[in-house]
Amino acid sequence: MQNAHLRLGRLEYQRSSGKTNTHIAVHVSHYVGEKEQAHLLSYFGNDAEVAAVTAAIQENHRFELQFPDGSKQRIGFGTEASCYKGNLNLPALGKSLRHVVVISTWLHGNGSAGRTFVMNDEPQTQDLVWATLVSLLGVPADPRWGSHLLQELRRDNKLVPLAGIGCSPAVIQATREEMLERIGRSRSAGDIPFPENNGPVLWPAFGIRQMLSQ
Repeated sequence: MQNAHLRLGRLEYQRSSGKTNTHIAVHVSHYVGEKEQAHLLSYFGNDAEVAAVTAAIQENHRFELQFPDGSKQRIGFGTEASCYKGNLNLPALGKSLRHVVVISTWLHGNGSAGRTFVMNDEPQTQDLVWATLVSLLGVPADPRWGSHLLQELRRDNKLVPLAGIGCSPAVIQATREEMLERIGRSRSAGDIPFPENNGPVLWPAFGIRQMLSQ
């Protein structure tokens, strides 16, 4: 956790109404977004800061997000974003911070409408990416097929990187029917193996630490 502050983003909210100017900022640990459309945001701060930002999100206001590298992006969640609230206890400092995770309607319906979001698209997480895709789409598949089919999706620009903080997110733009067609073509061409025996397909287990780690 050394230098963890260098991996944090910063969310700023400004609003002027009459004689009142509001300027609030909170720290961001995780973020997933497409240009101005935010899909996931994990932020924390004191009671007043977090309450103001959360209310602004629920009122569909816009924010300025600063990434750890200093770049900035104007973002918003749109309507009906879901906010999940909690506390971060800091025993060493004798206090706690408010923590909120916000999810867009797109991410809340992950896997629907032909769009599947993954938190970490890295070389060492391809098994998890494949498992996430076929699980959310309900596709009968084998763990050994992931390497070939994900490479094919990437080649066809169906697996697209997204902006992220604390993760390396991507969106896979393919419906269940499209994936079944791809599996059928690849199997007919002999590019992927068929299970040798009847019975359940055994998948590796993935923990929350693997899903969130970079």
